[in-house]
Amino acid sequence: MSQTIYARVPDTIKEAADAHAAARGVTLAGAVAELLDRGLQAVADERSIGELERRAAELTTEIEALRQRDQAVSSAYQALAQRIAQPVGACPRCGDPVTGHDLLVLGRCSKPDCAASLSELLSRSPSTVAGGKGGLDDGEFKMLLGALGLALGIAYLSQHTGGIAGGGE
Repeated sequence: MSQTIYARVPDTIKEAADAHAAARGVTLAGAVAELLDRGLQAVADERSIGELERRAAELTTEIEALRQRDQAVSSAYQALAQRIAQPVGACPRCGDPVTGHDLLVLGRCSKPDCAASLSELLSRSPSTVAGGKGGLDDGEFKMLLGALGLALGIAYLSQHTGGIAGGGE
């Protein structure tokens, strides 16, 4: 079924509709019906286009926030890697320097012929460790706590952001 619409239009629109009809090989009525249908569809799509543009802007903002978070976690990880390699005390058995990695990760002296447990370094001062060797003074202990806090911070961020590369919270 079809209906008739009477409308007065400016000459430029009439000429453009005639040109469109001629280019398509249809009648003026067919060309006007096609153009009106396409125009109405474009108006209906405006809302969904606006929604897509808004969502794209949100995602762009979220990507930037994840990049910044990734950069912060990477910086913290690099700082931890540098600090954990620093000496924090001496082995209670052989007296060789002990790094944060030896103490926190290995839990033993890194010297192959010693391999002594380092757990007593966490609970005793240098004067109470056998032979006066080993132990952590206040400065070393504070540095160790700082590195441990940094490691926990990285672990927390990684767990709550889906890893260093980032994923939704």
